[in-house]
Amino acid sequence: MSIENNCLKFLQKIVSTKSLSRQEMSVAKIVANEMKSLNYDFVKVDKYGNVVGKIGNGRKKILYDAHIDTVGISDIKKWKTNPYKATYKNGNVYGRGSCDDKGCVSAMVYAGALIKKQNLLNDFTLFVSASAREETGEPFWFDYITKQLKFKPDCVVIGEPSDMKIIRGHKGRSELKITVFGKSVHASVPNKGDNAIYKAIDYIKKINMLNNKYKSKELGKPVISVTQIETKNASTNTIPDNCSFFIDRRTIENETAKNVADEIKQICNKDAVIDYQHFFKAWILPKEHHLVRSTVNSFKTAFIKQPNVTLWPFCTNGSFTMGEKNIPSIGFGPGSEKYAHVANEQIKFKDVLNAIKLYSIFPSIYSK
Repeated sequence: MSIENNCLKFLQKIVSTKSLSRQEMSVAKIVANEMKSLNYDFVKVDKYGNVVGKIGNGRKKILYDAHIDTVGISDIKKWKTNPYKATYKNGNVYGRGSCDDKGCVSAMVYAGALIKKQNLLNDFTLFVSASAREETGEPFWFDYITKQLKFKPDCVVIGEPSDMKIIRGHKGRSELKITVFGKSVHASVPNKGDNAIYKAIDYIKKINMLNNKYKSKELGKPVISVTQIETKNASTNTIPDNCSFFIDRRTIENETAKNVADEIKQICNKDAVIDYQHFFKAWILPKEHHLVRSTVNSFKTAFIKQPNVTLWPFCTNGSFTMGEKNIPSIGFGPGSEKYAHVANEQIKFKDVLNAIKLYSIFPSIYSK
């Protein structure tokens, strides 16, 4: 079988293996076995389902990372195919995770195999990480790499759908939970209580208005959204004395956890409790950075044309590698972000094969 057929078979297999965040072990074992069958020098899987394979033993240490977990399905009736059984049709692979992010996983795994098979190893060591829990923003994969495998990469290539564009930075993400309290009474006498849902709605309207006040920088404007509302109530005929809502705040360069929290504190009164969940930094790599230039040169070598170098509006594991650890990171991957997290998720298999081409060329160009 050719590398194309093997890669397609592998991609279909991992797309057909359900791997919601915190439920990745089944697909992790498939990825690890694939790496072993492709003669990686070593392959390890940790208790969370993170997989790391290694090729070579050179001076420069390059890390490829793409995640194996996926989001869930909100309404299966909107799918034209079974989301948990990969369908290959008209050059596209359909199924949950095909675009985000198993197409990238497949391309990186097979790029490593191609590098070894064609003896493209130069003065570098390539680590390929198929990481867990990216969708929930948990950095266990990077702790595993740095603490358990005891190495710090010189650069990181983040495999996420980029429409084959080169990504030199992206927005960060902050997640907060706001809980508002009131007074519970029977729903037949609402005037004697204090409905926490109504109080929450007032705050939500004010928070939404922040979108009109944000100033734009290189990464664009920050955005803020309320993504979920919940209440714990005794029954449906009781005025609730509590209401929680979750905020997703996309940050831009130079924003901090403090300024995000302060803007919410200015809106919410003392009867609201702010529970800070996550904060992931935004980051930008300069256009003239060696990593950016190396990726551009790799693209030009692979495809004989100039790439589009841009920024992502969303957040990835690059928030850990570049945002937190200041390890030069770049984004590149097959697939279009418009198919991520939606019904009928899909990826052009031709893009996966083209990504293999760039991923296999990049290490030699970068390590020169």
